[in-house]
This record gives sequence, C-alpha cells and structure tokens, in this order.
Amino acid sequence: MKFLTYLFSLFFISCTGPTYDIIIKNGQISDGTGAKLFPGDIYIKGGKIIQIGQIKRAVAEKILDASGLIVAPGFIDMHTHSERRSLDFPPVENYLQQGVTTMVGGNCGGSPFPIGEFIDKTEKMGIGPNLALLVGHNTVRREVMGTENRLATEKELNQMRALVQSAMDDGAFGMSTGLKYIPGAYSNTEEVIALASIVSKNGGFYATHMREEGIGLLESTEEAINIGRQANLPVQISHHKAVGKSMWGNSSKTLELVNKARSEGIDVTADQYPYTATSTTLKVVFPAWSLSGGREALKKRLDDPVQREKIKDDIVWNIVYDRGGGDPASIVVANYPPNTEYNGMNLAEITQENGYDPTPENAAEILMNLVYEGDGSGIYHCLNEDDVQQIMTHPQVMHASDGSTIQFGRAQPHPRNYGTYPKVLGKYVRELGLLSIEEAIRKMSSLPASVLGITDRGKIKKEFWADLVIFDPNTIIDNATWKDPHQYPTGISWVIVNGAISIDHRIWTEKLSGEVLIHTP
Repeated sequence: MKFLTYLFSLFFISCTGPTYDIIIKNGQISDGTGAKLFPGDIYIKGGKIIQIGQIKRAVAEKILDASGLIVAPGFIDMHTHSERRSLDFPPVENYLQQGVTTMVGGNCGGSPFPIGEFIDKTEKMGIGPNLALLVGHNTVRREVMGTENRLATEKELNQMRALVQSAMDDGAFGMSTGLKYIPGAYSNTEEVIALASIVSKNGGFYATHMREEGIGLLESTEEAINIGRQANLPVQISHHKAVGKSMWGNSSKTLELVNKARSEGIDVTADQYPYTATSTTLKVVFPAWSLSGGREALKKRLDDPVQREKIKDDIVWNIVYDRGGGDPASIVVANYPPNTEYNGMNLAEITQENGYDPTPENAAEILMNLVYEGDGSGIYHCLNEDDVQQIMTHPQVMHASDGSTIQFGRAQPHPRNYGTYPKVLGKYVRELGLLSIEEAIRKMSSLPASVLGITDRGKIKKEFWADLVIFDPNTIIDNATWKDPHQYPTGISWVIVNGAISIDHRIWTEKLSGEVLIHTP
C-alpha cells in the first residue's frame, strides 16, 4: 500500500508544476510604472512575487480569478496620521478597504517619540497595512522647548539635532514639519534647515505642511524649496492646495515654482487629496501667538478682554479670507468631545443655536467658547475644484489621504479617511478622464515608493513584496459622504499585504500582515 501511495505521489508531481501560496489569474496588470495594462498571471510565495506570466500546471493554496479586474501594486499613502491610533485599532481597516498597503505616518510635524519604542509596540501588537514613519519637527521642538514662542538657542538646536539623529537611527524615513502648527510656527527657516541637514546626511527626505496654504502660499512654497536647496535633500510638499477664495487659481504659480526647482536639480514632489475641504484642529484659525504655552495659557488670554478681542479679530479675518472659506457655514465640526451633538453641524448652525446671527464676528465668539471648553477638529470647505484638478494632473504629485486611523461609526470625520483612492479611480479616472488609469496607479504606487527610497515595493515586479490591490475599473468608487462618512468603498475585490489576503470582497480577514518599514541610509 505504501508503495502504491509513493507511485501516486510521483505521478501527481509529474503532472503538476511548482506550488505557490497564491496565484492571481486572468487579470489585467498595471505594474505601477505608468506602462500600459497587460494580461498575465501573478505567482506569490513567501510573501513575494515569484513570477509574472503563465506557468503550466502550477498549483496554489489559493487561486484568485481576476477576470475583468485590474491588478495593481498596493497603494502607498504618502501622507497619513494613521499612527496616532494604530495601537488602538491595529487593522487600520479604513485604509485596507481603500487598497492602501503602506501608510506613511508622522506627518505635519507630529510623530511618536521615541520612534524606536513606538516601532517595538507596533510590531508586538501587529498592524494591517505596512507603516513607515517620519520624525516630527514639532514633536522634537516640544521635547526640547515646550511650546514657547521664541527662537531656539544654539544649545537647544543641538539638542534637537541629536533627537532627529536618534529618530533616523531608529528607522525614520525623514522629517516632517507643521509650520502652521504649534510650536513649529515659532521656528525660523534656519532652524528647519539645520535639522533637515541631519536628515540629509542620513539619506532621508523632508516633508512639509508649509507655513501658509492661503495668503502667503507662494512665499511658503519658496521657503520649502529653499530648505531643500540649503539642506540638500528631497522636498515633499504635503497636501498641496490653495486655501481661501482670494488664493484660488494660484496653484498654477506654485506648480511653476516646483517645475523651476526641479529644473535646477532640486527634487521637489507633492501629495494631494481629491476633495475641496481640509480637516484639522478647530484652533487652526486662531493666531499662532495665542496658542503659546498650551491650553491654560490660551484660556487666560481668552479671559482677558483686550487679548480676547485681538484673538477674535484674527479669527474673523481667517473666517472671511482664509481657512473659513468666507462663511461660518463652511466650517463643520468633525469631532467635539465636550458636546458630541455638535458633530456634523457647521459653525453658522451652532452660532444660531446659541441665539446669535451667524455673522463672522458672532461665529468667532462661539468658536472661542468651544475651544475654551475643549479641543476638537473641524472640516473647512475652502478649496476650489479647478485647483484640485490642476494639482492632481502634475506628474510629480501623488494621491494621498491626509487621513487617520478611524473608529468606524464614531464622530463625523472627513470622507477622505474612507474614499481617497477609490474616488480618484472612480471619479477622476473613469468619469472625468482627467488621468489615465495607469498614470493614477503610478501616482499611488511607484512615485511615493521612489520618494521613500523603497526599492522592493510600489511595482508589480519579480522579487518585490506582494502588496497588491485587485479592483473592478468599471465599478470602483468611494461611498463616503460629508453627511455619512463611515462607508467603505465598492469595487475592490482583494487587498494583499506581504503575500497575505487582508481584504476579501470588503471583508477583513483578521490578518495583521503589515510590517513596520525601517529606513536604512
């Protein structure tokens, strides 16, 4: 009997080819380079792509039929804040459901610190998508100087240099700034150049939430480019946009600055989300000086009639000319823990509910009261669709979400947290024809991989990690809306992270197959 079993096994082996973990058959492959779609099968084993083409008699534990579907590299989101809650919600499902297999965290100047400790915790907990980290300038400055409104001394600058170096040693891919936020707003360009120079020596890049994205946009773009020039490192402009009606149309000028810098040999790129509203803290319309010293210091200033009036004047100006979009109704509360009934209401509605006409002046008073009682986040409808489309088509602009790890069903977050990538592929590629599908996928995969310096992800290529998304180009679309943001997209069949199926027809497979990626110079 054993001999017959042996003969049967020999016969079976002779009739079959090699064995794989997963075979993806009959799909149209977009390899991430921008090249045209081509038919082919993909063979995966040990987490990596072993072969592309057709292998006779090959067998696998799992065979996925991708007939009528596109197989693309997993999307790399260059700009997220996902790390802030990834330890609480390790699947980070709102990203997996979009086809994102790698997230870049630590943006806008804020990051975990020490980064090495956070990496250790994440690896022990597990994570759904891969995660790469930047070290935040605001975080480093706060470690050394708190939130003081002054320039750094040479001793403090040296301390910050040392902290940046330690983060790079721990595996950070670069440094981010949030020069609109506290305490980064109190730094000068020379401080950022000094810290970016440490990053440069370690082969990293500089990602920046610029000082201004409304009035002051052009000067801020020039500052970002100059930091790259002086520190000799690549510059990534975060969530590029033109904020406020008075600045609409100026994206053509900022993109000209990018082109000019690139012609000089400065490696400047940008990322962008496909929406006409921003989302950030409710304090973003407060003057920077009023936020120095933290929450209690701000409350004291709001209690002082003279300082309160100065703060109010700046908030009114920001409502009318900048982030407020010219109308209190353009500011929507996304999450306000002291009173969750305000979630989803705009500032005009909240002002009226409190018995006042929704003028910018009255709305500023209400907003000061809200922030006095507790912090929160808002959505600001202050962008123009023409700028969105112009920025999107630039060859060095990649798609990104600027989102976070979201607890499903809680608060009223920006729909970009659920819909960024399907919206690009559904609305801007299929419906509007603004981009070819191959170009959009390049901007979601190999372009961000090149900025990160990752050489084994971002393309469908032999020996690359099997980070893949398989979707229907005819049906993929975002479902998240302003009123009902907690909706996963449709049209994505499978998402594969490091060779393991993470999403199977909108169902999370309960696998935490992501890895923390470590930068090495």
